[in-house]
Amino acid sequence: MIKILIYIIFLSFNLHAIGFDALNIPSDSMDMSLSGSGIASQYFETTNPSSNIEESSKIGFSANKWIVDIKGNSFYYINNGYKLTYSNFKIDGIELRNNSPSDSPLDFIESNLLSIGLSKGYSFSKKIKFGVGIKYHYNQLFIDKSSALTFDLGMQNQLMNNFQIGILIKNLGLNNIDIPTTYGVGSSYYLKNTKTEFLADYIYSTHYSSGVNLGLIQSIKIVTLNIGYSKFSNLRTTLSSGFKINLNKKYNLLYSLLSIQNSNFGLAHYFGFEISL
Repeated sequence: MIKILIYIIFLSFNLHAIGFDALNIPSDSMDMSLSGSGIASQYFETTNPSSNIEESSKIGFSANKWIVDIKGNSFYYINNGYKLTYSNFKIDGIELRNNSPSDSPLDFIESNLLSIGLSKGYSFSKKIKFGVGIKYHYNQLFIDKSSALTFDLGMQNQLMNNFQIGILIKNLGLNNIDIPTTYGVGSSYYLKNTKTEFLADYIYSTHYSSGVNLGLIQSIKIVTLNIGYSKFSNLRTTLSSGFKINLNKKYNLLYSLLSIQNSNFGLAHYFGFEISL
């Protein structure tokens, strides 16, 4: 019987077949530059749907190169508290083999994960925000195809003028497919004089136990610099950074990179472009 013998060393450094584990891959440049931190971010849209409170409209594109030759692209559109997202990740050159050892594979195949989502942020008061999101995911590996529907729930509460906390439930699935659901709480402290925001999150994942995400956002005139750090139990540690340049009032250029420590995977790179409408 022919078996698909393809595995990639994923974020956990364990062996997993590529599939819905790819939901843990950052979908845009901002997310990756902060190593996934920002549940309580006060001035930037993050993976928390409650951070979508913004009256202005914008659209963003990103070309993404993840580790071990996983490549993709992403898109988002934000308008009046709504955020529409799309992302696609793909890996080529997967070897198809049977149980008999041989120098050459039977064939080469590919795997894809596509995600489409819609979220909405609501402001209940000047201090409390709530957000909800829904996503459809489609995974394909050779002739094996599967899909799933997940939900995101988030809340942010500004306790003081410069301090905010947040809660996030991400990728909550309602079917029997094994989805990496994430639960998190976070805090944000903002220094108005220096335009510096400090981020700290505690995360628990149904696949990868618990972890900590830390982030720093520094605005300097037309440039916003990001630094991120993530340590997920004893499974993996990441360092990341990135920047956003305001070319003018309408166009922004984004770039981010990430390194998984103590690995030979190389750097992940995301290039993005954002347009205010």
